[in-house]
Amino acid sequence: GQHLFRYAAYAAASVPFIAATYGFAAGRTRLQVEEVDVPIEGLPQELNGLSIVQLSDVHIGEFMPREQVRRAVDMANELEPDLAVITGDFVSNHNDPLAACITELSRLRAPLGVYGCNGNHEIYAGAERAAETLFAEHGMKLLRQEAIELSHQGANLNLIGVDHQRDFMVRGPHGKPLEGIEHLVRQDVPNVLLSHNPNSFPRAAELGVELSLAGHTHGGQVQLELGEKKITAARLITDFVAGLYRLPMNGGAGRTAFLYVNRGLGTFGFPLRLNVRPEITLLRLHAA
Repeated sequence: GQHLFRYAAYAAASVPFIAATYGFAAGRTRLQVEEVDVPIEGLPQELNGLSIVQLSDVHIGEFMPREQVRRAVDMANELEPDLAVITGDFVSNHNDPLAACITELSRLRAPLGVYGCNGNHEIYAGAERAAETLFAEHGMKLLRQEAIELSHQGANLNLIGVDHQRDFMVRGPHGKPLEGIEHLVRQDVPNVLLSHNPNSFPRAAELGVELSLAGHTHGGQVQLELGEKKITAARLITDFVAGLYRLPMNGGAGRTAFLYVNRGLGTFGFPLRLNVRPEITLLRLHAA
């Protein structure tokens, strides 16, 4: 009996360790494809069914080897998207191989092209301009407070990209989210915004952006599930942790703005994911 009790105590004590080891070894690399339909009011018929593959928060480095980035790109290409986007945090710090990351991302294949935006870790790494240059060298475009009009089957889509929208988490000046890019939002064609920080979403909805794509949170990276409750530290920095969110557009007027927050590929802080699998997103636009 005594031995059994001692064994049970050891077993109970080892559960967090086993869970952590599992998160370290398996949860971190078990890529999941999420397919998401986004109903957009007034979407031109030609854009109905347009598909966008989204990668985010690669964090290439010690715990995200180049081969793993390649595997994610291969999986993304198998989805045969019309458009491919990467929403920031290519690296964690200045020692990480930014060029290798962007070389792997340049293997993404999409007829409308491959576009991206910077994340907060590009600020920390001093890599915002280098990322822009490397994207261009590989025939991709990193959008920095700029927009590009894409044409698909005769109809147009306005793709906007911004650098990380600074908030209390990042040192340096920070104004209102999306300040100075209001003129990039079009009223005559649908808008898609690449903004690493999901906290820019309420302002994007006010400006009339139909779909915002973000990352940053890693979906919480570690999520504790207590019955129905899901607890994650990401809730301390945002209301938009993972998945699809809706807000009324322009403060009402009956139209809906959408945000999708991708859980990311990599990790930061510690190489652990628990109950939060890394993600490749395939979004399909539909006329609402």
